[in-house]
Amino acid sequence: MVTRYLYGMRLRGFAPLCQPMQGLVEAEYDESGKYYALLIYDRLLSEIEQAEYELDFMGVIDDEVHD
Repeated sequence: MVTRYLYGMRLRGFAPLCQPMQGLVEAEYDESGKYYALLIYDRLLSEIEQAEYELDFMGVIDDEVHD
C-alpha cells in the first residue's frame, strides 16, 4: 500500500518557490475551480509548511501497489 497526501493551493498556482518540493509526487489542475492546483505528496507536510505555502490538507490517498 502506498500512502499519499493531497493538498489544495488556495492563493496561488503551481510555480517555482510556490510549494514545498520535497516529496512532491504530482501537481494537477483542480477541475472544481476551488483551488489553483492540487498537489500530491509522499509525505505529510508540517503545519508550518501548510501555513507558509497557504495549502489546505484535503486527505489521504491509499493506493495498492500491484507487481
